[in-house]
Amino acid sequence: MKQTWRVSLVGRVFGILVLVLAGLVAAAIIASGLDLASTVVAVVLLCGLAAVVYVNALRPSITLAHSELVIRNRFRTYRIDLDTVARVDAGYHGIGVQTKHGQVVHGWAVQKSNLARWLGRHTRADLVVEAIEKEMKAGVESGDVRLRY
Repeated sequence: MKQTWRVSLVGRVFGILVLVLAGLVAAAIIASGLDLASTVVAVVLLCGLAAVVYVNALRPSITLAHSELVIRNRFRTYRIDLDTVARVDAGYHGIGVQTKHGQVVHGWAVQKSNLARWLGRHTRADLVVEAIEKEMKAGVESGDVRLRY
């Protein structure tokens, strides 16, 4: 069974609202009749803001597919075969996946706050870790970590 976890709904909605607002502001700047240089600079800055929001709020995800864990962060996508995973844990940095080869990959889409850890609260990040560990125990094919830009 394929499962995908993304940034929280609140984070995604906020990201979409910022993108829509940036688009509206860019359209207003273009329609305002400012000189060309000012318009270009403002629109380029708004496009930069939109790119930052996209890579932080909308792109990150963790996908668990039968024998593979796909971690999409800001600029990189990691594909890890589950039988190469030695350990999985949840923390403020995201879901940490350590392979048997010693490589550590953090999935930023789902995180556990330090407060939740200190209070022993069971969070969405813990559910993701449990799902990955359950799939690991089921036994899958072997392979290496592959990196795609």
